[in-house]
Amino acid sequence: MVYGAVSRVLFPVAVLALAGAGMWGYQENTEKNSILIKAENQYQRAFHDLNYHIDKLHDELGKSLVINSRKQITPCLTNVWRLAYAAQSDVGQLPLTLMPFNNTEEFLAKVADFSYAVAVRDLNAEPLSQQEYKTLQSLYKNSTEIMKQLDHVQTDVLDKKLRWMDVETALASDDKKSDNTIIDGFRTVEKRVQEFPEVDWGVTVQSLDHKKQQRIKGISGRSVSKEEAVATALQFVGLNRNAVKADVEENGRSNEYQAYSIRLTGGPLVSPVNLEVTKRGGKVSWLLNERDIKEENLTLDEAAVSGAKFLQAHGYADMVAAESDTYDGLGVFVFVPEKNGVRIYPDAITLKVALDTGDVTGFHAVEYLFNHKPRRMEKPKISQQQARTMVNPNVRVSNSRLAIIEGKKDGKEVLCYEFTGHLQDEVYRVYINAKTGDEEEIVKLSS
Repeated sequence: MVYGAVSRVLFPVAVLALAGAGMWGYQENTEKNSILIKAENQYQRAFHDLNYHIDKLHDELGKSLVINSRKQITPCLTNVWRLAYAAQSDVGQLPLTLMPFNNTEEFLAKVADFSYAVAVRDLNAEPLSQQEYKTLQSLYKNSTEIMKQLDHVQTDVLDKKLRWMDVETALASDDKKSDNTIIDGFRTVEKRVQEFPEVDWGVTVQSLDHKKQQRIKGISGRSVSKEEAVATALQFVGLNRNAVKADVEENGRSNEYQAYSIRLTGGPLVSPVNLEVTKRGGKVSWLLNERDIKEENLTLDEAAVSGAKFLQAHGYADMVAAESDTYDGLGVFVFVPEKNGVRIYPDAITLKVALDTGDVTGFHAVEYLFNHKPRRMEKPKISQQQARTMVNPNVRVSNSRLAIIEGKKDGKEVLCYEFTGHLQDEVYRVYINAKTGDEEEIVKLSS
């Protein structure tokens, strides 16, 4: 009797307990599966984006070998720079941390540096050299190899329904002989890149590499976490954390330049926005908005005002537009600080402003972050009138000012008089050393 009474009481309790445990287990399993599916989808998107950006990079490099005009090759090489950075960002979002892939990342970084250095140069005054053309041929050939191998991996991923979560598990395991098609494919890419013949990147990129190593101290401050980097990126674009999806990965395996690659999607964004935030100091070094540009509504001057307001709002005060150009519905500007009437060209920031809305779609502040520092402004040793006599008398000088530039000989900063003038139908800037009177540099401005 007692046993029967107890059992009648405990049995329903046991059933409820088992049901509760089962429901808890089901919810835990569902949540776990949801997280795994979300991670898998993120990896798949990054991988297919990588293939797309490498394919487009290959196409643009091919176009650069055919184009024969500065007007066309400048936007072409700018696209190469953009796509190479985008591909680096894609690699950073894949679970390859435990697998050496630094040669491929370094290759993409140097492609970006080379294309950017050539794109921002005055190609009318200093056209592509024969060696630079050979470098483009090498890059096109090398990108073909990478593209083919990645296309092969992509075909296997789609045909065999391969999962990136398995890649993460295999890389994290102690089984060094793990057989995984994706891992093998990426190892092949890395091996191919390692075997590429030595590329002559030119003095510009070699100098840039050296300057990066020497001037990385310019990016100071404590190391920031991924969460802090995302917060910085969101604040930079004026969005809150709940409004968009933020994918973030660390990139840069050396101590030279470590950063977080962040990709913002969804919510009010009509297209993805990619940013890089430095690990040290938590500074936004570049931004790229992938949106299409519609019908132009703004003049270049109006776009420059929009760009200056953007910089002011983001803490870059006293910046002036020193150079400007247009292509594909964008105004492209080089902004530099101006202190007490002296323009400081090493602290340059490049902006791309959409001519349909005035939004900033491109921001590149790496040079500013590397170079910006307190400076003691030296006084000129020669007068402006004396410097003017060093300028070719056939140049009709329209204005002049003091400026700090990087000297061509040793890369050290030089105080100069900057003279802007016309010769026939062209506009030039002539830089005369304010100490010695030597002609330091001549820059031809876009027509």
